[in-house]
Amino acid sequence: MTQFYPAFLDLRGRRAVVIGGGAIAEQKVVGLLDAGARVTVISPSVSRRLEDLAAAGTLTIERRPYRPGDLAGAFLAIAATDDRAANRAVWTEAEARGVLLNAVDDLPHCSFIAPAIHRQGDVAVAVSTAGKSPALAVRLRERIGRLVGPEYATLLELLGELRAELALRVPDARIRTRLWYRIVDSDVIEWVRRGDVAGARARIGRLVGAAEQPETRGAGIVYIVGAGPGDPGLITRRGLERLRAAEVVVYDRLVHPDLLEEAPPWAERIFVGKRPGSEGHSLPQEQINTLLIETARGGRVVVRLKGGDPFVFGRGAEECEALRAAGVPAAGAGVFDGTARAAPNHGAADRARHAGGDARGSDRERDAPEPADGDRYARDARRACGRGGARAARDAGGRGRRGGDTARGARLAGLGRLFKPGCDVKFGRCPTR
Repeated sequence: MTQFYPAFLDLRGRRAVVIGGGAIAEQKVVGLLDAGARVTVISPSVSRRLEDLAAAGTLTIERRPYRPGDLAGAFLAIAATDDRAANRAVWTEAEARGVLLNAVDDLPHCSFIAPAIHRQGDVAVAVSTAGKSPALAVRLRERIGRLVGPEYATLLELLGELRAELALRVPDARIRTRLWYRIVDSDVIEWVRRGDVAGARARIGRLVGAAEQPETRGAGIVYIVGAGPGDPGLITRRGLERLRAAEVVVYDRLVHPDLLEEAPPWAERIFVGKRPGSEGHSLPQEQINTLLIETARGGRVVVRLKGGDPFVFGRGAEECEALRAAGVPAAGAGVFDGTARAAPNHGAADRARHAGGDARGSDRERDAPEPADGDRYARDARRACGRGGARAARDAGGRGRRGGDTARGARLAGLGRLFKPGCDVKFGRCPTR
């Protein structure tokens, strides 16, 4: 895989040389002029538009083939010809003089490549395919163009006006950085989309005013967030909000790397997941609990990010219990938020096994009366699995009454929310343990 370092160059007043005078050269010249470069075109023939630009004094044209020495004093050069031998000669001189060179459709003779650019005012989004498929880069740029419209150019102007003022009003760099993210993550863009620029300014002003209040760091909090089944786009909206506001992210191996990028740049990221092979966990569960408690006691916002739903086979409830026992506030933002209330411990999960199917039981089972109010575990399981879950309801309630293990019934109620009506839920040893 070829790696290129992405960068935007300041070409104002710098000399740029373009070898070639056709349609592609014309496109490159226009981009260089827009960036403020002093452009010289070298080619025996040039397009009509290039001639017009030269007549207006915007650029210089030398009507001849390239020859060594043409790159003297240049900062950047573009070879827009179909002649590979000429490109090779330009490349040799560019390397000797330290001039940046882009040879169109000739990657071996490039020291930089030109991305496809989408612009809205001063917002510029560059798309590169490492020179492998310019056509794909163009199509991706077009898709981005449908997402980033002119409202973002207006928003950027508002933010640019605020930059110097904000440095004076909020001198603490840490608080100021977080404030910038709070502004761009807010609903300010919606005000701009409606054409209410004054309203957008007022909204930004309220956010700035709140940031100017003296910061009082109170007790921290731990949010236990389900990362979803793998795809980073499947996290809940609330979970994503918690992640974007985190100061510390404690995460497992099943969390997608792209999801970690949603955390603020300043957030500390701590890996505690199970490692491949026989190495086991990087931290035992007891140490994870201690880490969460001590970090939150430091007054920090902690997100415990776990793959899937943290309250189904994820030990999220154990962590909640440890946090609450230590007096640390904890809240869930899982994929299936309802299961957080009925998933007390990992042991119950070890004893649960579910089997999807059409085992609805007999008519008598389907029409069984609602359990008594005191048998809430059986009632919850029945409601979770639907009418066909009467068997699971009786199992949950009956075993809970006889063995005092109400966690079984609670766990079944949580699991039941994951299944369609008509499933059958049974007790048993988890086959993977």
